[in-house]
Amino acid sequence: MNAETPAPVPTVRAVPAPQELLAIAVAAAHEAAEYIRSLDRDHLAREYKTSSHDIVTEHDKRSEEIIVASLRAALPSCRIVGEEGGERAAAQAGPEQVSFYVDPIDGTSNFAAGLPLFCVSIGVAVGAGEQERLVAGVIDVPILEQVFTAADGPAALNGREITPRATHAAADALLVTGFPSQRIIEEEPEVAARAATDLHVGVSAVRHLGSAAIELAYVAAGWADATGLGSINAWDVAAGFHILERAGGSLRTWPALGDARLPAHHQPAYVACTGQERIEVFDRLQDELQAAREARAAGAPGAHV
Repeated sequence: MNAETPAPVPTVRAVPAPQELLAIAVAAAHEAAEYIRSLDRDHLAREYKTSSHDIVTEHDKRSEEIIVASLRAALPSCRIVGEEGGERAAAQAGPEQVSFYVDPIDGTSNFAAGLPLFCVSIGVAVGAGEQERLVAGVIDVPILEQVFTAADGPAALNGREITPRATHAAADALLVTGFPSQRIIEEEPEVAARAATDLHVGVSAVRHLGSAAIELAYVAAGWADATGLGSINAWDVAAGFHILERAGGSLRTWPALGDARLPAHHQPAYVACTGQERIEVFDRLQDELQAAREARAAGAPGAHV
C-alpha cells in the first residue's frame, strides 16, 4: 500500500439490525420466562402500588432484573424503560439510541392468582423523542409456551408466520379488552357507563384477558378482532403494537393532551384490529372519551371533574 494512501476505515454499524435487536430481546424474555416457570405460584406474596387494582410481586421485580442484566450484557449502551425500575438511561442519547420497553410480568393479577394469562413483553425502539420508532418486539407467554415475535419481517408465533385476516363486522366480532377500565370509570363515569353498554351491545362478544400485551398478541394472531384501552403505558404496548402491525393489523391511537406528536406507543389510548377494517363502535367510544377529557381540561361547563 502506498504510504500516502490512508488505510481503509472499517465500517461500524452504530445500531444493530432489527433482527439482531429482536434476538437480544427474545433471549432476555426467555431467561425471565424460564425463571417464572420455575416458581411455585401457589404461595405468592403481593404488594400494592397505587391500589388493589395495581399489584406487584417480588417476582415482577426479579424478572425485570433478569431482563435488564441480559439486555445490558448484550448491548451495554442501550436505554431500558421498565415497569418496575423506571428508566435506565442510554450511554448516549440521540437518533441512534436503542430503547427496550420492558414489562417483566404483564398480567400480574392473573399471575398472582395462578392463572396462566400473563407474559413477558419487550418492545424495541430506535431513536429519541418524536423520531423514536419501533423496530422489534417479543411477547413470551411462559405457561402457555407461546412466543410472539416481529422485527422487520412478518410477525410469527413460535417461529411460524402469522397470516393476516380481515376484521369481522361488529356483529360477529370478538373483542378482548378491559375497556372501560377502573381508571376510566373513576375519571369519566358517564362516558364509561355508556361505553360499557354500547360495546357489549354493539359486538358479538367481549372478553377481558387481564393483560394488554396478550390481548394485542391474540388480535395480531387473528384469534380476536380487536382490543383497546383508554389509558396505558409504553411498556405494556410497545411489543404488541409492533407485532400487530407486522401481522397486518391496524392501529389507531389517541394522545394525551398536548402530546399528539409522540410515537404511537407513547399515546395512552388505542384500538387495535386484526385487519385493516375497523370496529366503528370502539373507535367512536374512544373519540367520545377523548372529547370528554379535552372538555374537562378546558374547564367546560358540566364537564366531570
